[in-house]
Amino acid sequence: MNTILANSLNEIQKLLAKKVTKLLLFSAVIIPVLTKILVNNLFLTDWMALPTENINFTLLDLFVTMLIPLYIFIASTDLFTGEGERGTLLQVRPISRLELFVSKLSAIGILTLTVLLAEWLSVIISSAIFDNTFEFSSVTASLGAFIVSWFPIIVISAFAVMLSLVIRSSVLAISTMIVLYLIMMFIPYLLPSTLYLLPSTYLDWYMQWLGDVSFRWIIQTVTYLCSSFTLFFSIGYYMFNRKEA
Repeated sequence: MNTILANSLNEIQKLLAKKVTKLLLFSAVIIPVLTKILVNNLFLTDWMALPTENINFTLLDLFVTMLIPLYIFIASTDLFTGEGERGTLLQVRPISRLELFVSKLSAIGILTLTVLLAEWLSVIISSAIFDNTFEFSSVTASLGAFIVSWFPIIVISAFAVMLSLVIRSSVLAISTMIVLYLIMMFIPYLLPSTLYLLPSTYLDWYMQWLGDVSFRWIIQTVTYLCSSFTLFFSIGYYMFNRKEA
């Protein structure tokens, strides 16, 4: 466990050194602030008529359906496909391949959670400052929505890591991820029966928690997410373990 923790920190440092990570973190802080300023000071009446929570959840949707998945594709490609191209993927240090694989995936998961929490904090602070209708009683529910949104993102991360190990070209890997993600987002409009079979469907999972939550539905959804994560993780690790040093 100590080895995984130490190497996860090392992988996080790698990602934090990338401009795309700094840009995403900056966006998580600044976009909610700019949105609140625009909504409350530039006479955007249509948006001003919406409840504060609706605007906040729209900001959450922006990140969980667009910005964070794109970042996951870039990070996965860099940590796996990119390092494979550079010949630095399999380390000489005394660490097992399973520990290395888990630490890389953990680094992506930790950073995406950090982005969500940074966005939530920015949303709450900017709402308290700029929104006249803001209520502190909504803080807990808002935090819950942001945290719940992280679990489907972990599944998407495992999916991206799996693809990054199947494809050996960085450009082809990230292009394939984006195309497949867009297909997953739009195919339910053509084939509605596939809606709940796709991991991308659950990125707005938090919406289901805002109303009356069915215990049966929770069990089914958690089972699906865990099963999908296990499948992607297992295939990804199998491919990683087969790679030659």
